[in-house]
Amino acid sequence: MISFRTQRQAILVLGMHRSGTSALTRVISLCGAGLPQTIMAPAPDNNETGFWESRVLADFHDEVLAAMESTWSDVRSLPKTWFESDAASIWRERLAALIDDEFGMIPLFVVKDPRLCRLLPLWLPVLEAGSIVPRVVIPLRHPLEVAASLQRREGFATGLGLMLWLCHMLAAERDSRGLPRSFVSYDEVLTDWRGAMTRIGTDLGIDWQIGEATEAAIATFLSPDLRHHAVAGAEGLPPWVAQAHAALGPAVIGGSVDRAEMDRIAAILTDAETHFGPVIGALDELLAQRTAERQHWIDAAVERYAVIEDLRAEIERRVPRPVGDGERWWRRLFGGRTAASPPADQV
Repeated sequence: MISFRTQRQAILVLGMHRSGTSALTRVISLCGAGLPQTIMAPAPDNNETGFWESRVLADFHDEVLAAMESTWSDVRSLPKTWFESDAASIWRERLAALIDDEFGMIPLFVVKDPRLCRLLPLWLPVLEAGSIVPRVVIPLRHPLEVAASLQRREGFATGLGLMLWLCHMLAAERDSRGLPRSFVSYDEVLTDWRGAMTRIGTDLGIDWQIGEATEAAIATFLSPDLRHHAVAGAEGLPPWVAQAHAALGPAVIGGSVDRAEMDRIAAILTDAETHFGPVIGALDELLAQRTAERQHWIDAAVERYAVIEDLRAEIERRVPRPVGDGERWWRRLFGGRTAASPPADQV
């Protein structure tokens, strides 16, 4: 039975990977929203200032995606029927317990994980059962900037990064309709966080209490160095991506999302998936097979090297080494192969 100790409010940051979700989440937390207990550690050359998300929930989300035979980098849609299945109920029970563990009695907390864009249908029934009011913030960053950042971090081709952006944003926008929500651009978070937080507060009905200490903390945290890629305009964007970006654009300046356009793009993508989905599935299976084979040979090589080292240690133990004659000693043992010679400091 899903249960929580008290009513709470959850700010759900629904943004594609590399869209400024970490920076936005940290600013929201500094303005008064609670963070999870197990925060993911910063990563050098990736996110040095921190992810500000729950490591436990991120791992849980990966498990959920695996149960649906998917991953965070899968451009195929998730089966809608799964979220209402008996199998999903087990995951909802686990999620309820994790939310309670991670956020406890905090009345207002912020949840950030890009996987939430696609897993919101799993969360909403859990929040409703726990009398937790969901409030959504959707950060928007130029798709080419996202793709460039993913290429730098993951080695993804630009086309894959753009498709991932499209799939995440379509899902996040569609599944958050009817909820209190606010859209914000990554640019605004970095250049005018006060304006961004004011609009978010107005949209979500939250009265931020921002004092001098908060202002100083945010000013110290935010830096132009957080941004590594900058792109303007729609040049270089595929039609679907450009159209979705244009449909979302007005929402970050107080306008409305063109829902009809988003639905049109989603319908086209769903129809196209009937053709490219099986192809991607077959390629994924082949990749998994090749990856497993490579790992097998890597493990075998490591095991053989370990045996060689054990044998070498045994030789060292059994055959006394002449003092001052180490090089010739190794040559005699290994048939003149100098590659086996010990470093000079061991002779």
